Amino acid sequence: MPPPSIKKMSSFISDKDEKKSCGKTVARIMFSHIGLFILVAVYTVVGAYLFISIEKPAEEMRYQKKRNVAMDINDATKYIISLLWYHNSLNHTKAEYHSLVMKNLVVFHEFVVTKSGDSAIKYDGNINKWDWDWTLSKSLLFTVTSIAAIGYGHIAPKTFQGRVFTIFYNVIGIPLLLVFLANIGDFLANTCRYLYSRLCCRWCRMRRRMNEQKKGKTVEKRSLWKDDVGFETFMPTNSVDVPIVVNLCIITVYLMLGGALFSWWENWNLLESVYFTFITLTTIGFGDYVPGNSFLDLSDGLMAAMKMLVTVLFCLFGMALLSMCINLMQEQLVAKSRWLAREIGLIEEEVDPMVKYKYKKSKRGTVPETQQDRDGNKRLSLMPAYEGESTTTKAGNFTNIQEELEDL
Repeated sequence: MPPPSIKKMSSFISDKDEKKSCGKTVARIMFSHIGLFILVAVYTVVGAYLFISIEKPAEEMRYQKKRNVAMDINDATKYIISLLWYHNSLNHTKAEYHSLVMKNLVVFHEFVVTKSGDSAIKYDGNINKWDWDWTLSKSLLFTVTSIAAIGYGHIAPKTFQGRVFTIFYNVIGIPLLLVFLANIGDFLANTCRYLYSRLCCRWCRMRRRMNEQKKGKTVEKRSLWKDDVGFETFMPTNSVDVPIVVNLCIITVYLMLGGALFSWWENWNLLESVYFTFITLTTIGFGDYVPGNSFLDLSDGLMAAMKMLVTVLFCLFGMALLSMCINLMQEQLVAKSRWLAREIGLIEEEVDPMVKYKYKKSKRGTVPETQQDRDGNKRLSLMPAYEGESTTTKAGNFTNIQEELEDL
């Protein structure tokens, strides 16, 4: 068999490269912000339709059972009325008639309690009235709150197949939503640091640049908006920390925004709306307040569909925003907790000997004078013995670092 020609081999290699590049492109798009959002949206919508197909037949059976119970109770009511009317026409004494009525009412009460005791049929005295659980809007709210670990409990699967499917659905859905929220949270955190560095810290940064230029240092002259946050040549540190107060203000503003929105849509007062927003975004989800008017059926018009979309986006974006604020505050809270623990003596601070030497107290009657070409970070043994000391008292002529430390 003759070997393949160079042209065929090159075409084969190019096909493999094209397949790899296509796969990388698809993966890049899928795990981007928009790709993950589309993936989560499709997952929740498809899950809502699957839950409807699984649970709707069982709900229709419960509805038929409720109709039968309501008709039986109505027939029993008519029978009791006829019976009492018949006995009223007979020649009974008052005591006999009272005893007869009480006996029949007790039997009728036991009959009603027995017939309507099943909470699944939701007996309300009406034959044809039924509040359907597994509509598209309620199913969509169920899937969103399930994978978000909120769980209002407004509806729940009652069939064996539905409960098994719920387990597998959330095993995949919860990590998927966590990846999406983490992705959006990182993007929001970087955006928040960027805006804070260029808006809230703009005056500070401008003064810092001007001071560096006055000292004769070379600082590139360009707009502050074009600087790489945390890596500016004129800034003393690479870290950009958003203060805890700013994060708390962001959370408060978002809660108040949700309170105003749901107070308008759901006819709640402001406290109830803010409470519902907080319980939802923290994924507590007691279920005492559920967005009803915000999740009307799609048959009610375009406005109902828009309300549903805004509610879902508000909840998802809010959970990502809360996660972002917690991440931005985490390092500062840990640092402040360690500082408090050191101050009250719960933990001992491990100090680098060189750091201790760097910040040692001056001798009595002397004031150290720092030279201009010294930034305080160099080891003293690498410099002349007299550098950095005052003109009154000079340091001893040590030969190594160990002797310097022993002199502390």
